Amino acid sequence: MGIAHIHNLSATRNNLFGLHASAVPLYSESLGITHQWLQDLGFSVDQRDQDHWVVTHQSPLPELHFYSERELAQFASHKARHYAKRLLLENRA
Repeated sequence: MGIAHIHNLSATRNNLFGLHASAVPLYSESLGITHQWLQDLGFSVDQRDQDHWVVTHQSPLPELHFYSERELAQFASHKARHYAKRLLLENRA
């Protein structure tokens, strides 16, 4: 069972991670704080363009793509811990 099968909110084509649009970030929407939070969870963040970030976790795949600072901050605040935990378990197997 992979991480894609565990959802609090239903994913859609326009919201693949099931992020709630009105969710308030747990920390700040400051990009520096978002990057630090993700790095502390073991993620690497690569900004490919002005509004395009690629996030990986201790291996090249999966790649998670985000297209706004808000989307990246929402992932960091609400889903990143869950993904990091699941990816660590899956990579050990």
